[in-house]
Amino acid sequence: MNLKQLLFLTFIPIFSAYQSYSQTKFVEQKAGHIIYMSVPDYMVKTTSLNDVASMQYMNKTKEAYVVVIEDAKEDLEAEGTKYNSLKEFHDSVIESLKSEDPKAQESKPTEFQQNGNKFYQTDLYATLQTEDGKDIKVTYLVTYVESKTHYYQILCWTLASSYKDLVGDFKKIASTIRD
Repeated sequence: MNLKQLLFLTFIPIFSAYQSYSQTKFVEQKAGHIIYMSVPDYMVKTTSLNDVASMQYMNKTKEAYVVVIEDAKEDLEAEGTKYNSLKEFHDSVIESLKSEDPKAQESKPTEFQQNGNKFYQTDLYATLQTEDGKDIKVTYLVTYVESKTHYYQILCWTLASSYKDLVGDFKKIASTIRD
């Protein structure tokens, strides 16, 4: 066997390995998480309401505010947290809102399903202090949503005196979330 034949036989396995590698099928993957939610056209996008919110909208004139905070179930479970129900998720996170006003009162919750998601919704009546020390009464529509992969907290709030005028919009905002 001459050198030319020996080199040819040496490259056959390498060529075969390369050929089988290049025939491997590839499947396109999608990364990232996208949330859809409808908001009234009188609200504008902002980043000043909450440091961890995925979405934030406001209208200073109407004193109307909305933030959405998301938690991936996979991330929670990796941290050792698993919720057996949406109410359990609510119970674990509502305390942070109530910490602003220990006397805050919560309404009886409403539970429903929409867009394939589970919802747990309640009103929270609180008194907050302004920077100049004045008390202001605020009402939140707090909505917890469970999708297949995420938990969402949707916090809509306004002055207590404006809540009746805005609660319809707040409920519509919350009910439109989907991923």
